[in-house]
Amino acid sequence: MSKVNAKPENLKTAKPVPLSELNELHTGSLLSHLKALRPLQETFEGSDWSPEEREAAENPDLIAFKDSEIWKTAFADLKGVLATREHRSKGSKEDRQTAAHQMRFR
Repeated sequence: MSKVNAKPENLKTAKPVPLSELNELHTGSLLSHLKALRPLQETFEGSDWSPEEREAAENPDLIAFKDSEIWKTAFADLKGVLATREHRSKGSKEDRQTAAHQMRFR
């Protein structure tokens, strides 16, 4: 029987970022943080985590499950900050190819 390695660094978690720090981050960092929050497990009950793994992740410096208040707050804060940032559309594939072509032949 293999021993469960219930260290928090081996579990899919995210670190909460205070709102004051979110406001200072550039948009790319905000999107990276959003990318870290989205794939977390919905609930402990719906996960394949052992009780030992859950205990290891129960830490105010970690976000492990979407049904937790810390995840809900982190997600709402992050979406709120992102909503204040300028949105730049990627444009169509043809527009991006044309722009890349123009950059190449300047």
